[in-house]
Amino acid sequence: MPCNNCWLCKEGRYNLCEDVKFSGVWPHHGTLQRFKVHAAKWLHNFSEGALLEPLSVVLHGIRRARLTLGRGAVICGAGPIGLIALLSSRASGAHPLVITDLEPKRLAFAKKLVPECETYQVQKDLSSEDNAKGIRKLFGESEYGCPETVLECIGVESSIVTAAFAVRRGGTVMVIGVGRPVVNNIPFMHMSLGEINLKFINRYTDTWPAGIAAVKGKLMDLKPLVSHVFALEKAVDAMHICADLSQGSIKVQIVDDVEIKPEDVE
Repeated sequence: MPCNNCWLCKEGRYNLCEDVKFSGVWPHHGTLQRFKVHAAKWLHNFSEGALLEPLSVVLHGIRRARLTLGRGAVICGAGPIGLIALLSSRASGAHPLVITDLEPKRLAFAKKLVPECETYQVQKDLSSEDNAKGIRKLFGESEYGCPETVLECIGVESSIVTAAFAVRRGGTVMVIGVGRPVVNNIPFMHMSLGEINLKFINRYTDTWPAGIAAVKGKLMDLKPLVSHVFALEKAVDAMHICADLSQGSIKVQIVDDVEIKPEDVE
């Protein structure tokens, strides 16, 4: 919850409020609990609400990147954020679309989710620049046909560098992923000479209504992303599944379906 008093809040950029209280971010407790007191103003009653939070992150990034109808885009990372970025990019009209990842199972899932997209498996034994060349080949030979936008959904230094070399001259690299406090080795002169825009986001602002409308209007279906569901009492098991990519997890949800009677909370 933002303070609603600072100049950033008054400008509508409450995601940048320095006094924001964000559940799950130190020093504030998260939401893996049966009861939590929260301001009603910031609550949305919607059955797919848990998936709207990462969707809001992506929508904020897409807005700032100014994704263009009929222009190519690359999504780096086929985790939950990357897959939602893929769905959102398609719904926004971007084409062609390429999604990248190290894990072939996740790329296969992405291809099933959006059959029109192309996939690129990042090669560990190649440099970031060489992986970028492989990505660019999927868009053809001309610089003009190369991706106008890259949505970087990992936050790892090597992925950001790959994005910088993959995007076309004059394009935009939007870093949605969260990484280390300091990132080195960004190809400064390459980006400078190519007038490549490097942008970032901090959570989201005024995206939840748009996200709800997009899902209700069936512009995208987020339900296939939920690969595992655990009861609140099995939260630790859920964490183990989430941390082990060999289990094929995409989005692991923890739900609390216990029926609470009014007298139980008095």
